[in-house]
Amino acid sequence: MSMYLDFRRERKSRILYQVVNYAITILLALVLAFCFVYFFFQTTNVVGDSMSPVLEDGNQVVLSRSSYFIKKPKRYDIVKFKVTKSETEHEYIKRIIGLPKETIQIKDGSIYIDGEQLGDVPFDDLILSPGIAAEEFTLSEDEYFMIGDNCNNSEDSRFTNVGAISKEDIEGKIIAKRSGYQFHKIK
Repeated sequence: MSMYLDFRRERKSRILYQVVNYAITILLALVLAFCFVYFFFQTTNVVGDSMSPVLEDGNQVVLSRSSYFIKKPKRYDIVKFKVTKSETEHEYIKRIIGLPKETIQIKDGSIYIDGEQLGDVPFDDLILSPGIAAEEFTLSEDEYFMIGDNCNNSEDSRFTNVGAISKEDIEGKIIAKRSGYQFHKIK
């Protein structure tokens, strides 16, 4: 009888050990998944139509927080950034137009980079309000110039309350948008 009780205790102990082991494994997997998503990817919603037609008000998008850990932001990347120049912090989603150390000017409705007209802009509208870019100005070594695709309905780097954006204020690159139940890569 004693041997039978020892066998049952040992069996219960093994089962308990396996259950605890599975629980710890599942918990660890959940924590790792959360950290991966939190530190590398984030979903956010688009507010406003300044990036129309590529991104519309209410679209859910995926932000790659790790895009710029190693490589630098490129012209025409769509990024999320924060503006801390005013008393309150605002977040924006816009397209990078000007890169560090470039001279920017908007004249006759077109964008000029280092004196040359930017010809392959991903939006067709003539820019009606050049804002601070009416006169040439040069970005510092860590600043970027942002414009919304719906450029005549966009609060962006042309305006003093936004201005040039430092690399440290760029939160990441928008890599996909949700359509229905699926996410589609943004080009």
